[in-house]
Amino acid sequence: MLKESPIRKITFFVCMIFLLAAGSACATADKEQSAGSASAAAEKEKADISIKKPLVSYYSRTGNARMVASALAKHLDAEVAEIPSEKDRGIFTIIGEQYFGGDDRQKPFEKNLQDYSPIIVVAPIYLMKLSAPGRFFIKDVIPKGSEVYVFTTSGGPLAGSTQKSITAMVTDSGLVAKGVYGFQAGKTQEEIDGAVSAFLKEHQLIAAPPAQSDTSDQEPAGNTGEGT
Repeated sequence: MLKESPIRKITFFVCMIFLLAAGSACATADKEQSAGSASAAAEKEKADISIKKPLVSYYSRTGNARMVASALAKHLDAEVAEIPSEKDRGIFTIIGEQYFGGDDRQKPFEKNLQDYSPIIVVAPIYLMKLSAPGRFFIKDVIPKGSEVYVFTTSGGPLAGSTQKSITAMVTDSGLVAKGVYGFQAGKTQEEIDGAVSAFLKEHQLIAAPPAQSDTSDQEPAGNTGEGT
């Protein structure tokens, strides 16, 4: 049997080194490509979150909360949808809900709330508490982890204790409480538009266009009843 020549051995050794080096380079490239894909997916997820539009959801019995919701949607370039309460509220229904913990009945919400951020809830204050449709929507409808703002309407300034209780309810519901604010009832849509525009600029929630009315720098006027 003939012995292998030194040249053949050296050639074989060099080829093995080359193949091992090439395999290592391919493995490194695959790992880098995989890491790059994961990073790209994470960046895409962040981008998807950042491009979500806000949604204004509202319950209004006589129109005040609807006007605030309309103004917010206008100045935030947001979609708006009504909270679909099935109950017809009179004074006895409201007393039962606010004093004795009565709950709301609601139809399925028309929009997929996972597609929006933040979610803005507009609802009236009755007897120093957020109305039942607003409470039910926050506790049982909005997806956990969502960022939530609450805007209320009432006959006077929003009480500090009421503001704290709403904030606690939002947090206890597994949501991120971004803020709870109040508007007084008893204004026209034009006046509400101006007040909302001034509010958004003052609190820097978003850049709002200049108000269309001279009333934008005035505080919303109260009335003798609770805001709805």
